[in-house]
Amino acid sequence: MTSRELDTDRWAYSRTALARLALAHEAAYLADRAAAVVPTKNDAWSHAGETVGLAAELVEQAQEVLTRAVLYERQKGTSWEAIGEQLDGITKQSAHGRYKEAEQEWKASLAEPFYPAPPGRPRGARLHEAALEPTPAGRRLDTWTREHLPRHRDEKHPVTGHLPHLSTAEELVQVLDSIRHLQETDAGPCERAAVIERKAALLERIAVEDGRPECAQQAEEARAYAAVLRQGAQE
Repeated sequence: MTSRELDTDRWAYSRTALARLALAHEAAYLADRAAAVVPTKNDAWSHAGETVGLAAELVEQAQEVLTRAVLYERQKGTSWEAIGEQLDGITKQSAHGRYKEAEQEWKASLAEPFYPAPPGRPRGARLHEAALEPTPAGRRLDTWTREHLPRHRDEKHPVTGHLPHLSTAEELVQVLDSIRHLQETDAGPCERAAVIERKAALLERIAVEDGRPECAQQAEEARAYAAVLRQGAQE
């Protein structure tokens, strides 16, 4: 996947779909790690306490799955009260206190999927890998599900075929959130141009689907502004 495709792949997915893919990724990883504990072939050569260490790692990974499940539910709009009820009936305040930092980080990573880096240095991914590259991640998860779960063996897209779609309204929210984030940070002209071009594409779609010619004019202005930004980055 090229850098341009990497930048735009996730834009075709709703944030709820991205959260669900991240959850599926972590759940599949947990299942693979748990399955590795089942065979007894190498037990005679294991170190003292090794199986306890493996089990502890599974518990740690299960906690990651739980966190991803909370983030998915929050992205769907589930209340902290409902989440707390599923966590042994804890209060909504306790549920929020336990996962608020994870939710804040998830939202921040959606707005800025990469960590800052010095000029010329590659930036590390901040956003979960399945959300950063949802199309290839979805293909891998479809394959994993068919291979590991017999009842889904004949389904072509057991994971990606049932993800929530990205509505025009939600995409508009994503664009506006991205623009707001770029205004609050020291974003470069190319980053700003990419979001403005996304806004233009959305306005063009609204102009056609809703019959709003003013949106077509706004899209033209947005593309012109993006071109100015890109030109300035080359100078």
